[in-house]
Amino acid sequence: MTFESPTPETCGIVETDPEGVVFAFHEKAKNPPGNQASAAVYLLEPEVLEWIEDNPDISDFSTEVLPRFMGRIATWSNTGIHRDIGAVSMLLQAQTDPQPPAFWPQTDSWQRAFLSQPIHQEIARIAT
Repeated sequence: MTFESPTPETCGIVETDPEGVVFAFHEKAKNPPGNQASAAVYLLEPEVLEWIEDNPDISDFSTEVLPRFMGRIATWSNTGIHRDIGAVSMLLQAQTDPQPPAFWPQTDSWQRAFLSQPIHQEIARIAT
């Protein structure tokens, strides 16, 4: 899955052919050649999983696995709701996005634990 990133330098940027097949990948490049970012959501064929199992020293998907399958990675662009939170400024923006529908619990135990993390205290400090 891909999405258009307003901060492409903080993302893995893909270059695709007209059919949406990836021919190049740029991980957090200073001046990436576009803003179509990898959302790091993958549907993997058994062949890919087998290759990973056969290469137990692999430790980074974007720099060690993706290059092996270049030219065989199809993309789908998410033009709906998606927010990259890899940069503090983007996490802050996500925190100020419109609230979810009323039927989503706002104060469940997960939400309280999530908001108690230090990064959220830093965001609250920056926002004020």
